[in-house]
Amino acid sequence: MNKIGLKPGTRLYRASASALKIAIRAAEAAGFPRFPYAVRIESTNLCNARCINCTRDIMTRSTGVMEMGLFKKIVDECAENDVGVIHLHNFGEPFLDRRVFDKIRYIRDRGIKTRLFTNLSIFSREAAAELVETGLSRIKISIDGADRETFEAIRRGLKYDKVVENIETLLDEKKRRGSKLPKVGLVFVETHENRGQTRDFKQKWKGRVDSIHIMKYHNWGGSHHADRGTDMRAMPCLRIWRTFTILYNGEAALCCMDYDGRVKLGDVTKNTIREIFKGELLKKIKSWHLSGRFDRIPICGRCEARR
Repeated sequence: MNKIGLKPGTRLYRASASALKIAIRAAEAAGFPRFPYAVRIESTNLCNARCINCTRDIMTRSTGVMEMGLFKKIVDECAENDVGVIHLHNFGEPFLDRRVFDKIRYIRDRGIKTRLFTNLSIFSREAAAELVETGLSRIKISIDGADRETFEAIRRGLKYDKVVENIETLLDEKKRRGSKLPKVGLVFVETHENRGQTRDFKQKWKGRVDSIHIMKYHNWGGSHHADRGTDMRAMPCLRIWRTFTILYNGEAALCCMDYDGRVKLGDVTKNTIREIFKGELLKKIKSWHLSGRFDRIPICGRCEARR
């Protein structure tokens, strides 16, 4: 099944894929989208966890933190082009960036919504207070287990009790300050290790957080479980029309699944986001998606996130 609940290969699925392609081509003919709706800024790709389903152990690119000048350049262009939201994360733990609060404030002051995805293991009462003060729009917290044993078996290097304490601290700080922001969502990725815990997880957190997301594990663009073969689903991936991913060093990757920056669209230290987003390479990749030639792109052919 895909995100809209259609089984690949069925008549309805094929009709939906065809309708989507027609809509995309019509939008492109009218000059849309002129700029990505969402921009993902990798403030850092450093991480303090060794999760068993992650690709960090096979990532080859360097690690680091995006310097403030480059960050402001990106945000300024986003503000000038009315970007809907900035995701201040990609392939790393954002709270390892010592200037993450300053970056959130800068985005806020430019009038853009901000989202953060974190394991929330590096946190404190003081950090919770500062985070609420920044005006962050939404925070999603990965917590792939309903108990200590399962969580720590999956998210190696992290402590379940500490993460739970940090979530409760953040919720308490929001309440103490009478703030609706940030919206707090929990993300539970179903794997072989935690299968069967979904119900307990929901019961534990229902009514305490703003949202609970139960997600299926994907294969990171075919890097994991590559033996499953080429993905035959005909749906083009809307990520490449709606979003733009910038790695900590300024390189623009194809999408958030491209953890190693294998498909480099350009470099925002040399060109603008608009120039890269409207560039020939991305145009070519979009045309391959619309014609079903997903195998022409290194990470798209076997990508299970293209649902």
